[in-house]
Amino acid sequence: MATEEWGVGLAAPIEVAELVREHGGAADERVKGRVVRRLVAAEHASREDDLAVVTSVRWAAAASSSPAALLCQADVAARCPEGRRWVHPHAMYVVARLMTEPAPPAGVDARAWVDPGAVVDPSATVGARAVVLAGARVGAGSVVGEGAVLYGGVRLGARVVIGPLAVVGRPGFGWTAGPLGQLVRIPQRGGVVVEDDVEIGALATVDAGTLGPTVLRRGVKLDAHVHVGHNVTVGEDTLVAAQAGFAGSARIGPRVLVGGQVGVTDHAVVGEGARIAAKSGVIGDVAKGSVVAGFPAVPKASWLRAWAKLLGGQRRK
Repeated sequence: MATEEWGVGLAAPIEVAELVREHGGAADERVKGRVVRRLVAAEHASREDDLAVVTSVRWAAAASSSPAALLCQADVAARCPEGRRWVHPHAMYVVARLMTEPAPPAGVDARAWVDPGAVVDPSATVGARAVVLAGARVGAGSVVGEGAVLYGGVRLGARVVIGPLAVVGRPGFGWTAGPLGQLVRIPQRGGVVVEDDVEIGALATVDAGTLGPTVLRRGVKLDAHVHVGHNVTVGEDTLVAAQAGFAGSARIGPRVLVGGQVGVTDHAVVGEGARIAAKSGVIGDVAKGSVVAGFPAVPKASWLRAWAKLLGGQRRK
């Protein structure tokens, strides 16, 4: 049985020296003239015309045993064999540039449904079986993935990407008790504002605000299965990993990193540049630039010390 080869073909065969001129970094003299045709992970490198990516010491051995040219992150270059290295301080940025595909053709797929009361920029793309309801607006160059739903009151900026089956602008989870104790739904009429260059992952949900909009600021990236509750604001360039959720009216600052399965309580404020470890439960404010973990979320160093003490006590028993 033939061995399957993994990797991504480059747009055209190209010398390493030309890649260096275009993207920067420094290459060993012996590798500059080599022509590469395929970009591969280090463990899948098998040919001399491969360009293997080495961004961690754990892949250095695999790369060293291959015949490929090596695109090495600067801090691991010493672990890569001399003579085959193209060293770059931002290797994955180079990978992203080399793998970028042309934008899908603009237009509305014949299998999508766009209400006549919606506004879709001519340069935007709406995928098969997507639904864009009356009152929604889709900005220039944006992409609405297959099966996604945009409710009225949604405003997408430019170059926004909505993943397959994501739902944006549905009524938020708002209820109040009536005079007899019965639950009464609070209408959620505030809509959603999604600024430029935001990406919302597959099966994610972003709820409409109550009186004002739920807001995703410029450059926010949401992974799959993320939930953003009503009236939440997520700041510029924040990254949110899969299955995280923000309860109503939470405020997430710019450039925050949120790990997978994190939960943030309603009305909490997370400061700029904070980092929240995976599976943390945030039940109060998080200071600017801090790193927290656990439930309830506390400074990560304190959380690790507490677990070390607990586990150490169990061993003594």
